[in-house]
Amino acid sequence: MQDERLIIAGREFKSRLWVGTGKYKDFVETKKAIDAAGADVVTVAVRRVNITDRSKENLLDYLDPKKYT
Repeated sequence: MQDERLIIAGREFKSRLWVGTGKYKDFVETKKAIDAAGADVVTVAVRRVNITDRSKENLLDYLDPKKYT
């Protein structure tokens, strides 16, 4: 089972671990934790992603959307 890939809607994932972005003190710590976990899927609370004010720091500034689902 360790060598089996997880496939959802035709997309293949190496890791079955999903990591949430809550409970970290800042975006730098969040990114470090996600990288260390080796997860392919990251969950994000909508209220934590500021999409209206581009002048403010945003979680998406730290995470590559091409790397994580």
